Formats: sequence, C-alpha cells, structure tokens
Amino acid sequence: MSKVVIDMTMSLDGYVAGPNDGKAYPLGQHGGMAIFDWYTSGTEQVQTPLFRPAPGANRDEVDAMFADSGAFIFGRRTYDITDGWGGRHPVNGVPVFVLTHNPPRDFPRGPSNLTFVTDGIASAIEQARGVANGKQIKLGGASPGKQALAGGLCDEINVHIAPYLLGGGVRLFDELPDGIRLEKLHISNGPLATHIRYKVLRA
Repeated sequence: MSKVVIDMTMSLDGYVAGPNDGKAYPLGQHGGMAIFDWYTSGTEQVQTPLFRPAPGANRDEVDAMFADSGAFIFGRRTYDITDGWGGRHPVNGVPVFVLTHNPPRDFPRGPSNLTFVTDGIASAIEQARGVANGKQIKLGGASPGKQALAGGLCDEINVHIAPYLLGGGVRLFDELPDGIRLEKLHISNGPLATHIRYKVLRA
C-alpha cells in the first residue's frame, strides 16, 4: 500500500516559505528561494531544468523523489501560487490532488490530471491511492501535511533542512493538536541541505 509522506524543504528555524508568500514571492520574502539552493547546487540536470543537485546525497534525494512519487496532495494556496503547474507537476507529471472549498471553474489541463477535493484530507489520500500504483503519496505545502498528521494519516516525514534562517513565514509543524513521536530512519548530508527521514509512530 502507498505510504503517505510529507516531503518538504524547510529552513533551520522551521519555515517552508518566508513571509508574504504569493505570486510576487512564491517562497516568501526574506530570501525564501534560498532554502531550495540544494536543488541547483550541482551542474548536471535531472529530468527537468528545475533540478540540478550536486552528486551524492542531494542527487540521491532527487532521484528518489522521481522514482518513488506516485501522487501529490497540495493545498489551494500552493495551486494558486504555481498557476496549477501548467497542468504538469515537475516530478514526472504525476497526478495532483488539491484540497479546496471552492474548485476553480477553469484550470490547466495536462498529464497531472488535477483533481480538486472538497471533502478533506482523508478523501484526498484515498483518491490518491487509487492512482499512485503503490508508490508514495507526497504531501506538499504545510497545510496538507499538518492535516494528515493531525488525523493520524501520515506514515513518514522526509525533511530537507537548509542552512538558512527565514525568521518568519509559513511553518511546517505548528498548530498540531498533540505531540507526535517519531523514529529516525535515515540521515544524509549534502551541499546546502541535511536530509532526515522519520517514521511517524502512531499511538
């Protein structure tokens, strides 16, 4: 069965975007784009021009992302900021599910087959399982991850910690209803990122 995985890059102080993220600043102000420098710290392109990780740990993480991702779940804010990725998510154009209360009438068509889910994170995960072909269901953006953790629906967390302090913005792990114990599964270091993978231990 597909694992449900939070796979996010964040600053050392716990932010996945700086303040005032939006169309003008997709990853917020305070230099939010810097937390993704590890994507482009090498010279060899992987799959698309967006990814040029350095050999070693960074390249291994990007290769795994392309190999393991079967579907993505995002919130409406990420969808709006990215203009729906033009209908094709940069990771293999895999299916994308968007959590929203108000689905747009018009949206870009493409291989990612954007699906708008109005009845919550559990429904989005169930629908994603139907198309992920046993690969991982990735939770992108802070909101889906927090909703899945709060609902006991997340299996693993794969966090890429950038050596950068954003000092404010969008946090990844705030507003949880209770504490959650984790088990460290793997850690590796690459240029401009430390990659840590955890198993979420359910009570």
